[in-house]
Amino acid sequence: MKTFAIALVLAAACGGKSQPPTTPAGGETGPTAQATLPDVPFEQLSHEQREQFMEQKVMPAMQPIFQNHDAQKFAKFQCETCHGPGAASGHHEMPNAELPKLDFADMSKFDKRDIEWMEHDVKPTMAKLLQMPEMTRESPKGFGCTSCHTMAGGNG
Repeated sequence: MKTFAIALVLAAACGGKSQPPTTPAGGETGPTAQATLPDVPFEQLSHEQREQFMEQKVMPAMQPIFQNHDAQKFAKFQCETCHGPGAASGHHEMPNAELPKLDFADMSKFDKRDIEWMEHDVKPTMAKLLQMPEMTRESPKGFGCTSCHTMAGGNG
């Protein structure tokens, strides 16, 4: 089931707003100067830095991962892809209850290809981008499925 593919991504504030271009005294528009992000885990960034991080780091890394998985479904890859329609008005809370609900006791409703993609491509890439350990059975702390998804029955 391809709806599972919308899952595990973009664990926090997505940068839907781009920096305004700088305008020199002569009026011509030049390249935008952007502040350098500190090399710290995502959770240590300010709200503005998180938006910048999502725009500069997460979107460019995750867009090809999603589009290579399903070019048609993810042709329009944007903040709403993972954060839902609230992202357009600045709501980026995760996990996102609008993503498919997970029930680890029965994952049969999801396409095996989607589960493998999330497990082998999406989850490790996001964990690395966010400078978090990847949640695994052996290491239950870190970035994992429930960083983006809620659990069926409201348990997560």
